[in-house]
Amino acid sequence: MAKISGVVFFIFLCLLVTAAFSAENQGEEIFKSKGCIFCHKQKMTSGTIPSLFELAKAYKGKNEQLSRYFKGEADPIIKPERSVVMKRQLRKTKALSDSERAALVDFILSH
Repeated sequence: MAKISGVVFFIFLCLLVTAAFSAENQGEEIFKSKGCIFCHKQKMTSGTIPSLFELAKAYKGKNEQLSRYFKGEADPIIKPERSVVMKRQLRKTKALSDSERAALVDFILSH
């Protein structure tokens, strides 16, 4: 019985790791496919467009607020005076499913 429990636990652990890896990959794919990658670079900043690092720092612990921003339900907390630039992109993030949006948020906050 202990062997079976150990095997079940191992399989469950593998599934969790796979799901977490898959969600991060999904978020990265969404980030790239929606064109976010063209403006929001890894660590480099233009001074007007925040980098992934700056976004992650600003939204640390504020996953829900970033998700609400992507739904068009909240104002940005970083460079709000530049939010008009994101209007076209927000149409794309509003169209995402909740799970896709969560994957995108997780990817951004992982930096």
